Amino acid sequence: MKITYKKRLSSLLLVVIMVSGCDTQTRLDSHVTPTAVLENVHQLSLSTARLFAQQTQQLQHQTQLLCQQYSQQQLILTRQQWQQAMKTWMGLQGREKGSEAALALSWNIQFWPDKKNTTGYKLRQLIKQNKQWQSGELAQQSVAVQGLGAVEWFLYQQPQSLKNNNECQLTEAITAHLATTAQTLAQAWQHNPWHSLSNSLALAEYLAAINNQLDYTIKKLVKPMGKPGNVKPYQAEAWRSQTSLANLKASIESLQALFIANGTGLDALLREQGYQATAQRIKQRFTLLLADWPTSSSMVTLLNTKQGYRELINIFNGLEYIQLALHDDVAAQLGIVMGFNATDGD
Repeated sequence: MKITYKKRLSSLLLVVIMVSGCDTQTRLDSHVTPTAVLENVHQLSLSTARLFAQQTQQLQHQTQLLCQQYSQQQLILTRQQWQQAMKTWMGLQGREKGSEAALALSWNIQFWPDKKNTTGYKLRQLIKQNKQWQSGELAQQSVAVQGLGAVEWFLYQQPQSLKNNNECQLTEAITAHLATTAQTLAQAWQHNPWHSLSNSLALAEYLAAINNQLDYTIKKLVKPMGKPGNVKPYQAEAWRSQTSLANLKASIESLQALFIANGTGLDALLREQGYQATAQRIKQRFTLLLADWPTSSSMVTLLNTKQGYRELINIFNGLEYIQLALHDDVAAQLGIVMGFNATDGD
């Protein structure tokens, strides 16, 4: 595996995008304008945020049913609803471009990576206080106990504790707080943050949004992979629920949707500008990557075998291909100069 590329991944964190005015303006004389594309990207983001708000409300309701009468069937239903909310969140996870108010909520929704099991430690501290927690009080606590990871901890690592009224009541408070945060997120996306940008700046913001989200997705894969023979399974996202690989797939599907943007995204823009080959290569790579996806939903399972590790390498290579195509081909063809932080690292 080209894990020497791991260090390079951190240098591919997009921090500055500058558009070379004259050249780019000439290339943007088309029917598919970046500002129109960004409107579609905004609608995609808004619909995802609204769906996430609905999913978290359903999670709150399902948790209430579980706490009213604990049973294995109710636990299964609550876990399924948590997984649905988690997969929906993948559509906005890792965003660094867009609504500033929405972006500020990311840590409250998901605390990751959790290298030192901060979530478990903080939740145990709350449990030891032996009090009836209210959802509003959690806003004053660590972000590690406010989001999806905290709910996962109860549902998968400590499910038996949900038979206890105090623990279950805390879980209810967390899901209620999460639902409120998700509603705030949806409200933040009501406004199109790109509506006043020029074509050039809109194009730069769009490509940056894809790059940021792709960089985050690669990070979710590389961190637990570590090095051959020295894997780090507890750095995998959602390792407790064994759904880290399923979530990674959802992240890539979201990136594909962001690239296509309902048929009027970067894919269409490249084709109209005469770069059909580039658009087709990227689109095909997304298709092949998802078509060859491993059957397991757990990344940890694959980390434990040589064959599984090779499957993860294949995913890594596919994501690397897309990232390099965006950086080396798309940016050059559309006249964008991209700056990267070579000092950033893990």
